[in-house]
Amino acid sequence: MVLLAIAVALAAVVRWLRNDVGRATLFADQTYHHQALRALNHVPAGGADVSEVLEATRHVRAGDADAWFAAWTALGDRNRARAEATRDSHSRGLALLRAHTYYLRAEFFLAGDDPRRPPSYARNTAAFYAGLDALGVAYERLAIPYGDGDGDGDRDARLNAVFYPAPTAGPLIVFCGGIDSTLEELYFFLVAAARARGYAVLTFEGPGQGAVLRDHGLRFTHEWERPTAAVLDGFLARHPRPPAIVLVGLSMGGYLAARAAAFEPRIDGVVAYDVMFDQGAVVRRDAPRLAFALRRLGLERLVDLGARVRAAFSPGFAWRLATGRWTMGRDRPLDVVEAFAPYTLAGVADRIRGDVLVLAGTRDQFVPVAQVDQLTRALTRARSVTTRVYDRASGGSEHSQLGASTLWQADFFDWLAERFGPR
Repeated sequence: MVLLAIAVALAAVVRWLRNDVGRATLFADQTYHHQALRALNHVPAGGADVSEVLEATRHVRAGDADAWFAAWTALGDRNRARAEATRDSHSRGLALLRAHTYYLRAEFFLAGDDPRRPPSYARNTAAFYAGLDALGVAYERLAIPYGDGDGDGDRDARLNAVFYPAPTAGPLIVFCGGIDSTLEELYFFLVAAARARGYAVLTFEGPGQGAVLRDHGLRFTHEWERPTAAVLDGFLARHPRPPAIVLVGLSMGGYLAARAAAFEPRIDGVVAYDVMFDQGAVVRRDAPRLAFALRRLGLERLVDLGARVRAAFSPGFAWRLATGRWTMGRDRPLDVVEAFAPYTLAGVADRIRGDVLVLAGTRDQFVPVAQVDQLTRALTRARSVTTRVYDRASGGSEHSQLGASTLWQADFFDWLAERFGPR
């Protein structure tokens, strides 16, 4: 009997070991997984540590925005305290950059008008620039007069930009984000890697992003050539014109950057990182045809109720709806959907005449990979079109190749050198 019990126990252990395989996601909910992976994405640039991120996510249940905020805020506090207690300036700078990342992640799932957002945002930006100073990173902060052409914000508004100079002349990389980007986080996506290779980078945030949204109330515009032109005007008023200007757009910036390149002749090359041919089509997937039929019948309140019910059970949908309301200045769900309708490159992409690099992931949870073909077919006048589509085995199949920054950066810098020459 004892031997039988031992045999059964050993068999159970063997079966457990065979089934003890790793998992590909940090959360079953894709949106919460994506945001945790977003922090891990910044490890190569010094913006996070792996074990810290895993410890933070261990205390959070997907859909619990308050627990998420508390866990990441505590992680930011610990790193800020560590920085204050550290004598070595390099270690102090890295601790501050990690604090920035964790404070920024903390507020991600909060509503736009949540009172915890402003102090959290102030903590993350203060930690970021203090971190750069401690590390001795050269940078120049620019405030670009912009005003308010749409009448929905501050007429004295300014766009924000940060210029990271290079020791020698070469192509200038201009980098903008997407629907949830902030100016400072762009450093970890590309700036640190570009500086290591000797490139100058100009990052900026426009209407709907970062402090431009929070401080001035400016919402997104699909005519991204307007803020882009303002930033280039402001930069070139202070600096000599570089031999080439390459605009890179992150996430929804894949649409924004391509749109700007279609109308701004000073842009010599554009990178859709990653592809976003039709943002309106992406958003419409959240709205079934029945919803618009109910609106036509005067029953839009049923649509609103359905959206609230869905948001209660889907953290990803809840975030998308709340973010759309905040950044687009709309309230009702179908109004948010319709606000994104102009965000398409159909009838626009054929105006792009420079070199184009299109990146995409086969498992992108936001953008169908079919939009790669839609965009490349529309680029009929581009000087050259290069595409890179990453599969799961490569590690780059997530939206914006999160977690595989060195993968897409290798392709980007090879393309940059091939098309625009050495630094």
